[in-house]
Amino acid sequence: MKQFLPVCSRKWLWHSFVIILSLPQIFSVSSTTFAASGDPSAVTQESLLQQQQELEGELDHVNSRLEEIRRQLRELHETPATQQTDEQRQKQATLQEEEVVTLEEMSIVSTRIFKRPEGLTLSSTPQSETESQPTRTMKESMESLPGVVLRQANGPRDFSISIRGSGIKTAFAIRDIKVYEDGFQQTQSDGLSRLDIQDPWFMRSTEVIRGAASSLYDNYALGGMVHFKTRRGSDINGVEGFFAGGSYGYNKQAGAFGQHWKNLDVSLFASNAAENGYIDHSGYNTQTLNLNFRFTIDEKQSLYVKAITNWLDTKVPTRLTKSQFNANDRQAGTGTKARDQSRLDRRTIIGLMYERQLTPNLILTTEGDYDVKDINQYFNQIFDNVNTNWKHYTDLRHTGHISGMPLNSYLGFFINNMEQEGQTFQNLDDGQGTRGTLIQNNRGTIRNIGGRFREELTFLPNWTVAAGLGFEQSIVSIQTINYTNGVVSSRPSTTKTYYNWAPEMSLTWKPRAGYRHWIRGSTGYGIPQFSNLTRNPLTGLPGSNFDLKPQKNVNVEFGHEAQLHNTFNMQLVGFWIFFRDEIISQNISGTNTASVNADSSEYRGVEVSADWRPITGWQFHAAYTHIDAKYINFTDRYLVNGVVTDVKQDGNDVPNVPSDVLNMKVMYDDAKNDWGAWVESNYYNSYFLNNGNTVGIPSYWILNVNLHKTFTFNNDWIRFAKFFFEVNNIADKKYAASGQVVSDATPDADKQLFFAGYGRSFYGGVTIGVF
Repeated sequence: MKQFLPVCSRKWLWHSFVIILSLPQIFSVSSTTFAASGDPSAVTQESLLQQQQELEGELDHVNSRLEEIRRQLRELHETPATQQTDEQRQKQATLQEEEVVTLEEMSIVSTRIFKRPEGLTLSSTPQSETESQPTRTMKESMESLPGVVLRQANGPRDFSISIRGSGIKTAFAIRDIKVYEDGFQQTQSDGLSRLDIQDPWFMRSTEVIRGAASSLYDNYALGGMVHFKTRRGSDINGVEGFFAGGSYGYNKQAGAFGQHWKNLDVSLFASNAAENGYIDHSGYNTQTLNLNFRFTIDEKQSLYVKAITNWLDTKVPTRLTKSQFNANDRQAGTGTKARDQSRLDRRTIIGLMYERQLTPNLILTTEGDYDVKDINQYFNQIFDNVNTNWKHYTDLRHTGHISGMPLNSYLGFFINNMEQEGQTFQNLDDGQGTRGTLIQNNRGTIRNIGGRFREELTFLPNWTVAAGLGFEQSIVSIQTINYTNGVVSSRPSTTKTYYNWAPEMSLTWKPRAGYRHWIRGSTGYGIPQFSNLTRNPLTGLPGSNFDLKPQKNVNVEFGHEAQLHNTFNMQLVGFWIFFRDEIISQNISGTNTASVNADSSEYRGVEVSADWRPITGWQFHAAYTHIDAKYINFTDRYLVNGVVTDVKQDGNDVPNVPSDVLNMKVMYDDAKNDWGAWVESNYYNSYFLNNGNTVGIPSYWILNVNLHKTFTFNNDWIRFAKFFFEVNNIADKKYAASGQVVSDATPDADKQLFFAGYGRSFYGGVTIGVF
């Protein structure tokens, strides 16, 4: 698997495996071992064994409690909701909340409970976010998390994700953030992730770790990590069908099978979705399969097999200039139909994870993945790319004591390799996406190898210090052949080796239950990607940009979580991020994008979230993020009338970083009658889209409402039917939902800036549980 997911094992330095394998002996030394410390109460082997037995007992108790929770929930579900007493409904709600808390710390592979890493800023969506609105995209559930922003990109589920301003200096996909699903890494070795493969109806929850985290998740974790969790077989317990429809021709059909036996948990999902699209020339159809197979071999060994595949056929409009947007925000954009802009993409991931308890205190996890992406994309140029990616992770986690103090240790190793083979053709603009003259051939490989270790020591009651270090060597090899009018014009090639270190340290204080305070310093890094290196830095045309440097950042944060009342929880985090050589990708025209390094920039901000449940059934939730992002030292370079021009941008806002984002949601759920409703509001302040800070995206405020109802049946054929109806953008507000960074080489009037957000839209559907 993974790199230190909140619920799984971690990866560490290969050459230190000998050290970690000796930890049980180290932690079991005699009392004389620590005599030099001057501690008169040095710990004996017998006392350590007693503490070990106590810890094992605690874990056994948690696992037993989880099974008991599920048994009681199954019994309660046998009684129709309309016939349940108030006491039964309250008991069911309490058990469900306890189950969620327990599952958040469960191993991805087995039912073992692993302690969460300390000192991180973490938030997650409850299952109700996807159950009550299982519509089109992950944005609908994730926008309730502080510090997280999703932007529409080139496809129905293709969104860029920003965490604290990172990850949105690109016009498509996800960059600078690591993405996982059920512990399997979705980010390819070149740093690209796409949400095309994630279907919201499959999901149980989404976890987000905010702030640079390369000591935990290696390359490209400059903003943090996103972890999608699908429903387990025990969550489904039968067969489900889903049918939905809505505005602009939206329709979706999906099915799920899930079952849990004594040693086996299986879940299988399939979906088909299609839509004509709100914007002209944005219709699509996409199909997704997702299989999860968890097998407990014996009490010490577990195996997890996962397979995901996605097919996507979508038309893609062009972002609009300001005048085009004002005239008609739903138009396809200049030249879109002549080029027949579209994406025909396929992606498949197959992974296997094995977990073994080597000793009562030591757990081994090893994982191997095969990830292949095959894309054909039709824009200003036509791109045919194939990327095959192999990934391997092995890690160990140890729980023990040193001098009587609890110590959690992590050690791991990883290696991955991706091959790139691509061709770029001229688009003949004949309305059919016909390939013209060959512009570029490119082949390349990227190989990452490294490891990490982490120690978490509870040195005083309620006080924990955590320290970790990650190391990675990345080798990027590229060979390109550029053509002019069909004739070879150049053969640029390069092989670059990058070495990156990522230290991290945090201090956490938990004065009492429900309260947590922490301070954390962490680092992130991201090497240039194939798309950065194979485009001319001035024109954005196919070429070479081999002088581009890796980007790095340092994240400093102070966080506070408090349960001020048994009905009120809040989280407050302040952060300050220092970037060096931040990679800024700027659109020149069409899909011609140039990447440059900004010497230094700083992001300062605050994240606030609050949850209040004053009376039974009512819930008030809010999440607010403020970011002030500035260039400190940056000389931009671009062409003005064909002349290379240097422009100082010191003190300007870093583009495409929203300064203020607010999500508010009022929810009501009537457990007695199994129905609920919510009203949600999203506000985005205005922000700039170019380095010169002369054009930007206007502020907007959107209001959505939802109504959902569950019918429970007591027969052998139909178990339940969950209906939902939703209205988005009630006021039919015209707004720009997504912008991209645009180069000042293009005059402001010609800058291609916006994708329009959906107008008023209606969606409804039903999930039916059978057998």
